[in-house]
Amino acid sequence: MLGRGSSRRQATPHTQVRSGIRTHGSRVRARMRTVLACSVAALTAVIGTMSHQAVAGAAATGCRVDYTVTSQWPGGFTGAVTVTNLGDPVSGWKLAWSFTAGQTVTQAWNVTLTQNGAQVTAADAGYNAALATGGSTAFGFNGSWNNSANPLPLSFTLNGTPCAGSATSTPSPTPTPSPTPSPSASPSASRTPSPTPSPTPSPTPTPSPTPSPTPSPRGGDGSPADPRIAYAGRWDTGSSTGYVPNWTGAYFETAFTGTTVKIKQRDAVNMYVSIDGGDDVFYAGVRGTVNLTPTPLPSGTHTLRVSYRSGDTVFQGLVLDPGATTVDPHPPTKLIEFVGDSITAGYLDSKLALSAYGWVLGEKLHVRHTQIARAGYCLVAQEGCVGQSTQYFKLGSTGATDWDFSRYTADAVVINLGTNDIGHHVTGSAFQAAYTSFLSAVRAKHPRAALFAMETFKQRYVAETKAAVAARNASGDANVYYINTEGWLTPGVDYADGDGHPSDAGHIKIANRLAPVIAPKIGVSVP
Repeated sequence: MLGRGSSRRQATPHTQVRSGIRTHGSRVRARMRTVLACSVAALTAVIGTMSHQAVAGAAATGCRVDYTVTSQWPGGFTGAVTVTNLGDPVSGWKLAWSFTAGQTVTQAWNVTLTQNGAQVTAADAGYNAALATGGSTAFGFNGSWNNSANPLPLSFTLNGTPCAGSATSTPSPTPTPSPTPSPSASPSASRTPSPTPSPTPSPTPTPSPTPSPTPSPRGGDGSPADPRIAYAGRWDTGSSTGYVPNWTGAYFETAFTGTTVKIKQRDAVNMYVSIDGGDDVFYAGVRGTVNLTPTPLPSGTHTLRVSYRSGDTVFQGLVLDPGATTVDPHPPTKLIEFVGDSITAGYLDSKLALSAYGWVLGEKLHVRHTQIARAGYCLVAQEGCVGQSTQYFKLGSTGATDWDFSRYTADAVVINLGTNDIGHHVTGSAFQAAYTSFLSAVRAKHPRAALFAMETFKQRYVAETKAAVAARNASGDANVYYINTEGWLTPGVDYADGDGHPSDAGHIKIANRLAPVIAPKIGVSVP
C-alpha cells in the first residue's frame, strides 16, 4: 500500500506531428497548433505548439523550431523543442528565445540551458552539436508559470539567425553549386535550394532550382551520435567513436530500413538483441562487425533494441544495407528509474537486468526504464559498502564523474535500499537520516517525479524508511510514497536462493504488484 499524500494532477503529454518531425507523447491529441500564418492574438490555448521557420537561399542560413507545451499543472509545465537546420551544416549551436509572461526554466535535458531574465539560451550538449542541412535535434525542459497565462514564445534565433517568419533571402548574383552533404547525412540528402528565384536575371540565364520550402525528414547513418538512435539509461557519450552504457539496464533502440543490420563492437562483449519486438537474443563473446540478421528480413522498416550485459560494452555504430538509414523509433516519453542493489540489478535470475522487476515493469507499462543498481550496494557508505546516497548521482556504478541530470528526466524513481546496510552495522537513526536526505536530493534532480520507497523484502529498516517518507510529506512534498511489500514473495518459492534473490517468477510477481501502484502516479494505464 502507499503512504499518505496525494499526487498533483498534471496533463497527459500529447503527440504532435509536424512536417515529418514527431514530438513524442501518448494517447492525447494536441489541443492547439499554431503555424506561421496564425496571428499572435490567436494564441489562446494553454497547451499547444508553435512552429517558426525561416528559409534562405544562397545565403545558406535558416531554421525551423517546433515548440510544444506537452503538459501543464498548477505552477509548472513541460516544454518540448525540435530544432531543424535549413541552412549549411553547423557544428555547435545556440537557440535563443524570450518568455513574455515571467516563465522560468527549472530543469532541462539533452541541452545546456541558461536564462537571464526573460531571455533563454539553449546550447547543444556536445553529443548533439552537429546539425546537418535538414538535420534536426530535440530537447525538453520543465518550467514554472504564473497560473494565469503561459503564452508561447514569439520568435527564435539559431546562432543569431532568426527562425521567425517565412523570410526568403536574395540569391547571390552567380549561382553556386550545392555543397557536398556532411558525412552524417544520408547519401541521397542534399542542401535545400532557394525557394525564390532572383528578381533580376543574371547576364547568363541559369534555371533556378526547384523550390523545396520544407526539407524531407532524413534518416540517420547508424553512428553512435545518430539522433535517430534513442538511448535509455546513463551512457557515456564523451567519445564520438563509441558510446558506453553505465550501471545496469541501459539500452538503445532505433528503427532502420532495408533487410539487414550489423553492429560494430570493439572487443568481445555479451549482449541481448531484440528485432521487431521479438524475444531478446543473447550474443556471447562476439566482437568486430556482428551480423544481427543472418537471415535477411523482409524489405521495409524494422525496430532494433540492444542491451549490453558484460564485456567490452562499447557501441561503435550500426552497418545498414546500401541506401538504408535509421529511422526515429518514437520511444515512449515516460521513464522510470529503479534504484537499488543486487535485487534491482537482477542478480541470480536468468537474464540479470532484463529479467529483473524494473525491466519487466517498464516493458509491462510501455515506458522507458533504467536500473541504477549494483550487487552489494547499500544506502549508507560504511565499512566498505558503497552507498547509493552518493553513488547514485554519478555517471557510473564506480568512479567520481557526476551524472548530468539534464540528459533525461524521470517520471518516477523507485528505490529499494536497506537490505545490505544492516550487515555493515548501519544504525536505524543513521539510516533514517541518510534516507531522508537521499529523498530530498533525488527530488532536487527530478522535480516532477513520483518517488517511491519500497519496503525491503526482508523488512529491514521499515520504521526508518516510513519516517523518511513522512518527513518529505511533512515538508510539503506529497509526491513521495511508501510501498508495503509484505507478502509479495514466498521464501523457498519465489527466490533463486531460498529467500535472498528473487527468481524470474519472483521478479514478475514484484512487477505485477508494482504496476497498479506506480502507473496512476505517472499517467499510464496497466495492460
